[in-house]
Amino acid sequence: MATSWAIGLMTGTSADGIDAALVSIEENGTLWPTCQLVGFDYHPFTEVQRQDIFSLFQSTVSLKQLGQVHTWLARECAQSVQRLLEAYGLEAQDIRAVGFHGQTIAHYPEMGFTLQIGDPALLAALTDIPVISNFRSSDVAAGGQGAPLVPYFDYAMFRSPARSRVLLNIGGIANITVIPPNAEIQDVMGFDTGPGNMLLDGIMVLVSQGTYQFDDKGHYAALGQADLTLVKQWMNHPYLKQKAPKSAGREQFGRDYCSQLMGDMKAHDLSQEDSLRTVCAFIAESIAQAIKEQVSWPYDLIVSGGGVHNETLMAELSKRLGGVKWQHTDAFKIPGDATEAMAFAYFAWQFLEGRPTNIPQVTGAKMPALLGSLTPRPGHFV
Repeated sequence: MATSWAIGLMTGTSADGIDAALVSIEENGTLWPTCQLVGFDYHPFTEVQRQDIFSLFQSTVSLKQLGQVHTWLARECAQSVQRLLEAYGLEAQDIRAVGFHGQTIAHYPEMGFTLQIGDPALLAALTDIPVISNFRSSDVAAGGQGAPLVPYFDYAMFRSPARSRVLLNIGGIANITVIPPNAEIQDVMGFDTGPGNMLLDGIMVLVSQGTYQFDDKGHYAALGQADLTLVKQWMNHPYLKQKAPKSAGREQFGRDYCSQLMGDMKAHDLSQEDSLRTVCAFIAESIAQAIKEQVSWPYDLIVSGGGVHNETLMAELSKRLGGVKWQHTDAFKIPGDATEAMAFAYFAWQFLEGRPTNIPQVTGAKMPALLGSLTPRPGHFV
């Protein structure tokens, strides 16, 4: 098959904006077609839009408000698609599919339930491109966590015949993929390690009383000292003691948990800077513990996600991993900010090829599953 294009759309747990990736994909006679990034578009949400999303994380939700976000998210994503098409001189018919993750607003796999919103029918109508969405539900229906899914893409892009590789993504939630040398897909392991940027951002909002939404490059955290007593205390969180397969979200590490940590830090009379440094140290400790439990040196550590830009967080992590030198996914021509959007473009392609894209030993599913639901473009029925 000749090279074709797909687009992936991702809005993560941090709910800061839309990542849109245009990729070229070429079948190569294996189950793992080649995938290269052609273009990337990031569209930040306005503060009003972010608060509209955050309002859906509450225990009581207005269905009207949910419907409004469901609709405007699809419209915003359609504009992201259009910007990519215009930037690279493509037409809608050139794109085989859009892989649309949607915005997760609830994730309770133990109840057999995960919900990502954003109307795929409206997105297909506005773009005139088939949309593959609802990627997580089939894995949950097969008994899995519905997450993490990116380890499949990590294996496709980063496996090595000679080296163990650990792929670390620090998004709102942090997760790892462990790929042994010369691995088959059934050898891959991965799980959410625990909190990531979602916790850091939440604490920054609280300590700054809403003045700042995040700590740019970890600047303020760098001025503080970590309270290791609190780090040790927080490491007793039940999720961090749980064995894989496992997945995490706002249900464990959202606003309520931020408030709990703020109470602990106030009781220890920590400054704003010390508070931020302590949370950095905690996140780094949870990630380092997970890596050490899964793999022994030597291995390649390859990092992506927004957390890689937090220099204080990365310094705390390197210290806990014995000074391990890490590489950014950029070194492999896969920009870290685009990784997840690329993954969902790839998943959309694989869906159309009839290939399962979950990894049962990663998600806990009882079987491989074809992930996604197809919404054809208007006037087309297959």
